[in-house]
Amino acid sequence: MRYKNLLFFLSVAFSLNLAAQDSLYYPVDIVYVEATENYYVSNSAEGSGYILKLDANGNILEPFYTGLHYTGGMCIVDDILYVGDNYGIWGENQPSYIIGIDLATGNEVLNFVVASANTYLDLMTTDNNGNLYIGNSTNGLNAGKVHKYNIAAQELTNIVTQTTRPYGVSYDFINDRIIFVESGPNISFLRSVSTEGGAVTNIFYMQRRMNGVIMKETGDFFISSWGNDNEFGDESVYKANNALDWHIEISTGHNRPFGMCIGKDNHLAVCNWGSHTVSFIDLDPYGVNDISGTEGRFKAYPNPSSGRFHLSSSQNVNSDLEIAVVNLAGIKVYENRINHLDILTDQEIDISGLPAGTYILVIRDDQTISQLKLMIR
Repeated sequence: MRYKNLLFFLSVAFSLNLAAQDSLYYPVDIVYVEATENYYVSNSAEGSGYILKLDANGNILEPFYTGLHYTGGMCIVDDILYVGDNYGIWGENQPSYIIGIDLATGNEVLNFVVASANTYLDLMTTDNNGNLYIGNSTNGLNAGKVHKYNIAAQELTNIVTQTTRPYGVSYDFINDRIIFVESGPNISFLRSVSTEGGAVTNIFYMQRRMNGVIMKETGDFFISSWGNDNEFGDESVYKANNALDWHIEISTGHNRPFGMCIGKDNHLAVCNWGSHTVSFIDLDPYGVNDISGTEGRFKAYPNPSSGRFHLSSSQNVNSDLEIAVVNLAGIKVYENRINHLDILTDQEIDISGLPAGTYILVIRDDQTISQLKLMIR
């Protein structure tokens, strides 16, 4: 299926001479500063990590901070850029640090040791209340942690322990909770926990690896995914609503996408760790809502039904439509293509062979995506 998502790659030729530190090399995470219209990208660079400063178009301006090791995620609080710095990789007897860097001067203002050995800091987030939350995949097995770090007190606590590869973390400001990834090779979960710790709840899963997760100011989540079979190079980025009861694929062709941020002109910037690039995805075509069955541009009726729906449009349609039905696990269970002239008459969608439940109808034309909730009873 073709996806017109206006994805373009910032393809940068990188030097094997790590001393230059002026190109993307295993980019891990990216943040955007709206006031100056600059991006900052952390690069792990095979243990000789550094941070690059980019302009609003994604062009590299200069190295911003060097002398790091295996860099992890980043977060900005009060004009200080915080980054995880790992001296070793999984299972090594090496420490990990939180480094704070003044964006105005480039000077280090914090150097806090998280653990002295067997640790690996991944992505991080903030609650905008003086706290950082950091995934720590430790040895890559089930001894992972999610840390809470209070900046003013320089105090570290664990709000989650004994979890598996918590690569991505995000603060859900709507529900005041931390969302974190529990990543596996064939199935991964998003789990939630209070900002103070306590009970952990599974809230979402995908039958693939999940890595990064961020939340937009609209409440939507964006999720980066790696290949399940260790054959990388055509992985996807997904959008999910805040309730996490549906998700859609918005971009393909990535190579081990990891950290993300919302940047200039409503573009989603994605670090492609495996291809040493940053991708920028225009989110405007995907700014759709969970539409009820009788509102919006398209209408599906009767809804609920026994599985036979009629699709019509209240507006002119100038391009052919690609339609798909996905279940709440994100698995496509039906797809079809409709000629744009045919939508002037009601088109039947027959999914009566599916079990009773809730499904999402995704309708794509050459510019937009619409979604309708379908219910089979």
